Amino acid sequence: MDNTIIPYEDASSGSSDLDDSSSDDEHSHLLSNNIGVHYNQFHRGGAFMNMEDPKEYESVRNKYFTPDIRKIRLMIESKNISYSSDRDTSNYKISFEDNTSNSTGGYGNFDNVIGFRLIRANVFNSIYTVNDNNQNIIIKLSSGSDVSVNLTQGSYTFQGLGDHFISTLNGDASLSGFSIDKNSATFKYTIKNSTSFRIKWASSSGSAYRLLGFFNNDNDSDATSYTSDNVVQHSIQFVDLVIPEIPYIACKRNSIGKNLIDRIPLDCEQGSIMYYSSDFNLENYFTPVNLNSLTIQLYEDTTDTLYDCQNNDNSFEFELTILNKHV
Repeated sequence: MDNTIIPYEDASSGSSDLDDSSSDDEHSHLLSNNIGVHYNQFHRGGAFMNMEDPKEYESVRNKYFTPDIRKIRLMIESKNISYSSDRDTSNYKISFEDNTSNSTGGYGNFDNVIGFRLIRANVFNSIYTVNDNNQNIIIKLSSGSDVSVNLTQGSYTFQGLGDHFISTLNGDASLSGFSIDKNSATFKYTIKNSTSFRIKWASSSGSAYRLLGFFNNDNDSDATSYTSDNVVQHSIQFVDLVIPEIPYIACKRNSIGKNLIDRIPLDCEQGSIMYYSSDFNLENYFTPVNLNSLTIQLYEDTTDTLYDCQNNDNSFEFELTILNKHV
């Protein structure tokens, strides 16, 4: 493109330094190569004074500077929530403005959000084998009533959990005479007593049945021994990320109807951080909403129960799609 600046002709002299052929050439009468020097309205049939095609300029402008939508990345971190007695990094809310308890000055408010998806997540894989969600067990001797016992929270091996389970039962004043076989080849337990009894797994609070390899139901008859139905499961397989503020149309459909953003596998060692990148590229747009806060909820893989991560920190990177035009 010829961007030469053409000097004005001195009318008084009646002459010009330009020859006739150049003065008749429309490409030689450029006043400036500044893209800002053009008519107020586009004349799509012609060209700007620097000979740039208005259609090309408008296309570049709309694509990069005034698009219909824009995408931003949003980082949410549990370390920004206040350190109080009720702090729970599996269920917390980050407010984007007018918030006094969380450090959120860098967010701002988001209007006309029409799309939302998870990009990356860093989630702590609980180091505890026994936690708040799986410590309760209800036992009933044939000659007695229901007895509720709680295992001690902590990390256990296969052998260690079996020993702790039996010592907990026999340590209760209403129970005695229990023993356990620990098969390290099949990773199943056999719980025994000379007196017939039953274990009420379904009536127990939480998911202790998984720890010991049983089905989640109450034994309907008394027996003197019970052997694990399944291989024991001492770890959480995944956690579900739920955000109530995101419309359900942008979430993954699920059996309990929660606003499920993504399922994060915990395929790392217990006590370590799971670094997860989402490969879910589908984006469902929804009616524009205003986002001035996000609630992060992590649910464990067995029940409709919040994940017990022992208040270790997590972080999430999201992509927001924002409509530039008000509707």
